Amino acid sequence: MRANIVKEIQSRFSNHYDDFFIEEELVEKTTIFLIGFNTLVDLAKSKLFVQQMADSSASVKALFKNLSDRINVDTEQLIQGILEGNLVIVSQDGKQNVVVDPIVKNLRSSISEPKNESPIQSSTDAFGDDINTNVGMIRKRLSTASLCHCSYQVGELEKRKISMLYIKGRTPNALIEKVNEQLKGIKTDIETIDDLNLQFGKRRLSPVSHLSATELPIQAIHSLKENRIVLFLDNCPFALVFPNLIWDMLGGINDRNFPFILSFMLRFFRVIGLVATLILPALYVALVSVNPEVFKLDLALFVAKSREGIPLSAFLETIAMVVLVDLILEAIVRLPKSVGPAITMVGGIILGQAMVEAKLVSNLLVIVITAVVIASSAVIGMQNSLYIRLLKYPILILASLFGILGVCTGFIITIIYLASLTSNDVPYMTFRIKQEGETK
Repeated sequence: MRANIVKEIQSRFSNHYDDFFIEEELVEKTTIFLIGFNTLVDLAKSKLFVQQMADSSASVKALFKNLSDRINVDTEQLIQGILEGNLVIVSQDGKQNVVVDPIVKNLRSSISEPKNESPIQSSTDAFGDDINTNVGMIRKRLSTASLCHCSYQVGELEKRKISMLYIKGRTPNALIEKVNEQLKGIKTDIETIDDLNLQFGKRRLSPVSHLSATELPIQAIHSLKENRIVLFLDNCPFALVFPNLIWDMLGGINDRNFPFILSFMLRFFRVIGLVATLILPALYVALVSVNPEVFKLDLALFVAKSREGIPLSAFLETIAMVVLVDLILEAIVRLPKSVGPAITMVGGIILGQAMVEAKLVSNLLVIVITAVVIASSAVIGMQNSLYIRLLKYPILILASLFGILGVCTGFIITIIYLASLTSNDVPYMTFRIKQEGETK
């Protein structure tokens, strides 16, 4: 029979806390209950430590005194101790309890610095491949009973574990229930992040994902506080935030380490980078080949002189340079770090200079393409940078046909397209998800 205090704790953590455990252990022919989170407490070492302490203790009461000085506290203190990552031990009759401080799981042994994101003036911890360690990193920083954890085993041939975290009372219940149904309904193997992405609704020929990946615990916790869901996939060193919103590429939690005016400036520059990536190549083609009358006379003469002797049309030289730069960027990502800088030097400087001297492209276009590469890197997230670079191609084609009108039309169509995207009825262009119970 479990004591009333154990039943009360179990009732508080029975639902939506899949990493919660209650283990029975026999000490001196007396049953005790070990309680905690397996993502924070090393249960195997805890049992061994308790048994070793029991061998040198005359009774359970003496054992509890030897383990810690936090003895016989009330239920709320026990629950808070569990949330803080401690091990709680309760006697069979429930009259004695203890909160043991030292028995905690080492969450830093497999943690390294982030490789894809560069935090500024904040923690440099990054998620790893172990899903329990990742969940433990969140729990260690967000020790609240409102943080719920649900786990799933999915796949047909290859069983993989998925964890879903959310803050109860803040994340909309309708969103939680929908995601819960989608995760339980997975029948196929989940090999990649995109395989999981497709479970939330297929977007035909869409480069925009339902999920936003981050390897920073502080960013994942910020997303939880913003009423969203965080998913972990085992052997995947990223937190997958659902739903992905456009604000994810414009603002991050690191921005808040600076005064408001500096934070606003950073986000404003990212907006400029986003717009520049989309329209700069198209604007060059439109102004050079279709609408040169927009320039003042001296500027028009300068542009014409820069293209003197170039056999290719403005559209062909631009599309060639844009494709070449995208190929170089992709090569840099795939190649080993020892070779990447050399390829950057060859592709970015030597090849570009050779093309200008051979009069295949103009000096002005090289400046434009360089600006586009820098601008595309200003947005947050590698995946966001990739899809923004892809969306510039339709605008470039429209600009070659209709000039300035094509640039404006393509940019408006792109905005309409992004505004039409939804993830479980949450629009992609939403800046904030309303808290559960919050009125519109």
